[in-house]
Amino acid sequence: MYFCTYFDSYYLLKGISLYRSLESVSDDFHMYVMAFDKDCYDKLRSCGFVHMTVEFLDDFETPELLAVKPTRTKAEYCWTCGPSVIWHFLKKYELPNITYLDADLYFMSNPSVIQDEIGGASVAITEQRIGEDSARRYGRYCVQYMFFKNDEEGCRSLAWWQDKCIEWCYQRFEENRYADQKYLDQFPHLSPSLCVISNLGAGIAPWNMNHYVLDGNNIVKGEEKYPFVFFHMHGITTEIKGSHLMMYSIHHHFTKEQVEKFLMPYSLLNMDVLNCFFGKKLISCEAHGVKGWKSIEYRIRGILRNNKMIQWLYFTIIRKEYQGHGQKVL
Repeated sequence: MYFCTYFDSYYLLKGISLYRSLESVSDDFHMYVMAFDKDCYDKLRSCGFVHMTVEFLDDFETPELLAVKPTRTKAEYCWTCGPSVIWHFLKKYELPNITYLDADLYFMSNPSVIQDEIGGASVAITEQRIGEDSARRYGRYCVQYMFFKNDEEGCRSLAWWQDKCIEWCYQRFEENRYADQKYLDQFPHLSPSLCVISNLGAGIAPWNMNHYVLDGNNIVKGEEKYPFVFFHMHGITTEIKGSHLMMYSIHHHFTKEQVEKFLMPYSLLNMDVLNCFFGKKLISCEAHGVKGWKSIEYRIRGILRNNKMIQWLYFTIIRKEYQGHGQKVL
């Protein structure tokens, strides 16, 4: 399996945790990483990961990307680069296919089960599995796990998405557009052999986890059981106090069961990564979802998000610069 991703030093802990989670469930993969700053590049190179190839953003940026870079925030430019990064690795290394992964994914079992479902399809994407109102704003599909075969259909869809993101990729809502993501709503029309991954264990996330019935390490729907494949750790951050690691969600409430099944294993993985690769000496960790007034604040924000004036204030004034959910640990 050929994977690719990209991140900077603020997402380095998450990126290494992604790699280590894959390494714990499979030895049949290779991950291509585009490091978005020199600290990230140097650190990944020093780790000597046998299933990883690392490149540096400055050596990759095309004239088309550099032309739009001044017009995008840090986050918007990262999203703009996404399809170009995928195309770069697919073509440079002449791969038969490639699967893009968000850096904040946590694999809990072998993703070969997803690849088996994709079969002979040229393109595969995952649904967000959110309500219709949210899907209309953010898109039905999620830029988290995307498969492209190096054939005519796969390359055509990827090239179309690449061109669209260079043309327009902003963190604001417009008709049929939101960042790099809402473009994916057009993929069913672009790719006749598109596979929309049906495995509910692929793409468990804070925004959809409450829709599922959990049984052990499985999602149960009717008579079917879907083993956990990967959880999308969106909005999950960590703090270090002495020898203790605290992990929490900045947006979503987690039940005790959800903390035990998703956040605590990821917290233990993060602790191991920090000890092994960042010279920390952590001996304990804890995890929890958003609590107290933060939970109320998030609900209010969800209601206000539908207001056009609030949207304008948020996207044009309040959020001018990217505020990541990672943390620099170098």
